[in-house]
Amino acid sequence: MKVTYRGRVVKAVASKFFVETESGVKVCFARKKLKSDGNIYVGDYVEISKERDSFVIEEVAPRKNQLIRPYISNVDLCFIVIATEPAPDYLLVDKIIVNCHQQGIEPVLVVNKCDLKSVDASEYDGIIYVIECSAQTGEGVSKIARASFGKTVCFAGQSAVGKSSLINAVLGSEELEVGELAKKIRRGKNTTRRTEILFLGEGTYVADTCGFSMLDTVNIPPEDLRLYFDDMEKFRRECRFKTCMHIDEPDCAVKPQVGKQIGIGRYERYKTIFAELKARRDTKYD
Repeated sequence: MKVTYRGRVVKAVASKFFVETESGVKVCFARKKLKSDGNIYVGDYVEISKERDSFVIEEVAPRKNQLIRPYISNVDLCFIVIATEPAPDYLLVDKIIVNCHQQGIEPVLVVNKCDLKSVDASEYDGIIYVIECSAQTGEGVSKIARASFGKTVCFAGQSAVGKSSLINAVLGSEELEVGELAKKIRRGKNTTRRTEILFLGEGTYVADTCGFSMLDTVNIPPEDLRLYFDDMEKFRRECRFKTCMHIDEPDCAVKPQVGKQIGIGRYERYKTIFAELKARRDTKYD
């Protein structure tokens, strides 16, 4: 008799998928059809069946979203982590924010290591929720836990900003390996080598993500970029042209607000991302 279960992929190792079900975690393999149709992502909701002594993934439910760095799906919220050291890469932060909006993921900026030295995140006031915290002292960790409740969340950002340490703090354990900042080059050693989601209960999952920065590649038409910069978008109706890119157009309502209601850094990074997107498209069609 064929027995079926519904569950969620919480870890993938080679061709094995670990699926959490109401009756526990099952180690599964995928049907050949699923393998040929595309990858099964960690975070996927699936239907599995038992055949003799093995479990097989029969079907993958439609995804809310999917990320490729790392391969994870159905994410609700992304904590973008920065710290005083290594120095914040705000261009990366803005790229991640754009990608989050594009994928329907709520971005939250987390300023870690606030016990060492504060980081100026004032440009993001009123744009996204900002949490100041310290994985070392525990300050602000409860805010992260509350924001995570009932959601699937991931942590993104530069290496050595403390992503694994923050996950440990939220889990209340030392489950994940924590890296040390390389003293000579002042960069982080990448200590996370796998992708899985950790179940905290009450519908809350935390993704243990691998890779240096995750979500760092924006892939949208350059003319759509303005739609993902909320602090600029609210002035767009006052621009002379409906298609104003806020770069060289006359009578632009955005540029006069730079240094006032729009951060200078935010605007300069917008122009940088716009130029990257335009160059990529021009190269593609040359």
